[in-house]
Amino acid sequence: MAAMRALVASRLAAASAFASLYPSGRTPSQRAALHLSVPRPAARVALVLSGCGVYDGTEIHEASAILVHLSRGGAEVQIFAPDVPQMHVIDHTKGQPSEGESRNVLTESARIARGKITDLANLSAAHHDAAIFPGGFGAAKNLDRVSLWTSSLWNCERYVSVM
Repeated sequence: MAAMRALVASRLAAASAFASLYPSGRTPSQRAALHLSVPRPAARVALVLSGCGVYDGTEIHEASAILVHLSRGGAEVQIFAPDVPQMHVIDHTKGQPSEGESRNVLTESARIARGKITDLANLSAAHHDAAIFPGGFGAAKNLDRVSLWTSSLWNCERYVSVM
């Protein structure tokens, strides 16, 4: 019995030594420590959106599927989008551009993010383990390096350095 107590005590002590690896600073449960199944810190993932809608922004089904799977995997997700005008607005019922209408990529992306979104200029690779760019024509239209550099509507150097 003394040998079992010594083994348990040594494993609990070893598990608490890993507490500094956890962002929250909490130690693993005693059960996890005993089974040597101490969970790893959650992956930090940046999800970069390009608007809302398959023809002029992020493909909504792809973005929501990614969010579901990252959530199930325990990832810490932060959502980003550039605070810039969309290249153009598409009427999704007709599949054609809406004349005279303008929308903001960050504002439209906030629909998918439910408001919890950050300007792409604030994305730092050092703070994330991965970056995901869901599909949709907006990824090509609103995040493309060439269009970012040549747009006469705004200065994009801050976004190109992130990309």
